[in-house]
Amino acid sequence: MAKSRASNVTRAKELAAKLQRQGVEGVVLSYVETAGINRIKTIPVARLPRATEVGVGMSPVFDTFLSDDSITTTGEMGGPDGDLRLFPDLDQIVVLAGQPGWAWAPVDRRTQDDEPYAACQRTFARTMIERAADAGLTVQMAFEIEWCVGKTGTDDFVPACSGSAYGMTRLVELSDYARDILTALEKEDVDVDQLHPEYAAGQFEVSVGAADPVAAADRSVLVRQTIRAVSAEHGVRPSFAPSVVPGTVGNGGHVHLSVWR
Repeated sequence: MAKSRASNVTRAKELAAKLQRQGVEGVVLSYVETAGINRIKTIPVARLPRATEVGVGMSPVFDTFLSDDSITTTGEMGGPDGDLRLFPDLDQIVVLAGQPGWAWAPVDRRTQDDEPYAACQRTFARTMIERAADAGLTVQMAFEIEWCVGKTGTDDFVPACSGSAYGMTRLVELSDYARDILTALEKEDVDVDQLHPEYAAGQFEVSVGAADPVAAADRSVLVRQTIRAVSAEHGVRPSFAPSVVPGTVGNGGHVHLSVWR
């Protein structure tokens, strides 16, 4: 581990210099916890080598947070005491097209003793990939990401476009918005299969290319963050909620799974 970590620090120094030449000032360190919330810390880009060497501190308490930031209890994990270390995955760092001056990196969470943290979803997924490989299986995944585009300035959801499901009218009304999402994803090296209006009011869907399960999950987080950033630039509010308006069709998150022997 020490030899591998030292090699990564050297890479991180080179990567930090490259990011600085690209105008990046800060790096978002990102993970998704048990409630499905994308929790983050950020560091100046010059601190990337240090973060790669010793990690960045983060409390384990967030694994007992609910989606509304209320806190529950568990005898298995979480609590205000102790600390975890966030280690950026240098292979997955992306310059954020929708947030100038920022790059994004998913992280692995490890204990203070440099052991894998039991609730680190990326570590769990990677372990499952390894077990599948031991059984002679290769796994590929891809996500369809749905969201509803609403107007700002109101607590209620008001669609930011009109028109029928899969209808051209929605794309006409939000043409620049949809184009900028495609442009941003292309700059982030996310291969998009298709983007189109969906069934619910103001709803769109983007389907991205397949990857191994860890990379596919990372990409799902990145795509959502990019959609949020582009939405902010266009003055609209995206919702990925399963039920945006109670009693009506909400957003799905379909997974395409392919297993090869």
